[in-house]
Amino acid sequence: MIEKIYSNIIKETCLKYVCECGTEVYMLPMKGWSSAVAQFTARFGSQDNSFLSNGKRIEIPDGTAHYLEHKLFESEEKNAFSLFAQTGASCNAGTSFDYTQYYFSCADKFRQNLDILLGFVSEPYFTEENVEKERGIIGQEITMYRDNPSWRMFTNLLEGLYSVNPVRNDIAGTVESIAKITPQTLYDCYNAFYSPSNMFLCAAGNFDPDEVVEVCESRLKKSSQFKVETTPYTEPYEINKKVMRLQMPVAKPMFEIGFKRNAVYNEEEISDYIYYNILFDMIFGNSSEFYEQMRIYGILNDEWTVGVFNGRGHFFLTARGEADQPELILATMMTYIRKMQKEPPSRELFERVKKATYGSLVKEFTDVRSVCNTLTESVLSNVSPFYAVELASAVNYETLVDKLRDIDEHNACISIIEPLS
Repeated sequence: MIEKIYSNIIKETCLKYVCECGTEVYMLPMKGWSSAVAQFTARFGSQDNSFLSNGKRIEIPDGTAHYLEHKLFESEEKNAFSLFAQTGASCNAGTSFDYTQYYFSCADKFRQNLDILLGFVSEPYFTEENVEKERGIIGQEITMYRDNPSWRMFTNLLEGLYSVNPVRNDIAGTVESIAKITPQTLYDCYNAFYSPSNMFLCAAGNFDPDEVVEVCESRLKKSSQFKVETTPYTEPYEINKKVMRLQMPVAKPMFEIGFKRNAVYNEEEISDYIYYNILFDMIFGNSSEFYEQMRIYGILNDEWTVGVFNGRGHFFLTARGEADQPELILATMMTYIRKMQKEPPSRELFERVKKATYGSLVKEFTDVRSVCNTLTESVLSNVSPFYAVELASAVNYETLVDKLRDIDEHNACISIIEPLS
């Protein structure tokens, strides 16, 4: 039975179907569109490096989730990329801290492409030979990212903010950690985290929902359900380090600042995400008094962004840019936070930024890929597909002021990439 989830705000309907095997399917057909996107997601990411499976504790090397993502594209007969190439579809995959996703986009042959997607993800094929062959490829990818100043700045920030949460470890692992990955490692993780009930499918665009249901029921079979539980940890409220420094070949110092907060979940996570995005945009965004002053005095250039980074077990407010004196930026931000906590921004400014935020969320429902991403994010947060946009239309000034006064200016870390001396 297909359940209909309707939004009175944007007048759209999302269809939800639960397969016999336990996989949830979320669909948003979009009339008049010529393309479609499907995303098949496993709740297994880089931070899941230790877990209990049927009462047995399994420790896995850092980078295993990413390694598994690479190897699922390969079967005994041919790899999935060649199958998608024959249909004209574009496919790829990605591993995050808390999930792994496989996806494609196409202009036609949606049913055939969906069958390929579900097929290769559901049929793992790991051998000593093909696992060893991938080791060099992933090793090169790790080296490439370690030579990327922007990525190193971000990963160093995570290491500075978190002392226990595995989010502080690089998604791809290290050359040393992936050397420990074996076919058995991959099968253990696949059997634990790629069970049908731990995965979900999202689709948006031009397709027939009935065909999606038919392909899912045909491809996704019931399996022995592993009782998997990731190893719990207690992340302290306080940051790990205040300053992280690294020298790399850059022309100008780069920096990223994180204001750490305790992790929240479900509706509260989305609520904090919306409120703090609005709040940081008001205080530090490209139209703010802060940024205008920084530009006038030549302290900041146009490489400046602010926002919120969140996921399972982590949540922090972030700002990044380029400046000759990065720590001066952090000190000035703290001054502005204290000032705003005593004298909050005006309601007029709040209403203006609120409307812009709401408008950007509504706009996401006019793009096929953005719609599919929104569906995926809502499932990961365990909320309605329309929860974020509906909440953005209802945020209020009083709650925003409470959130502002709850920012701890001292629980912040700055990650700096300095030019080579």
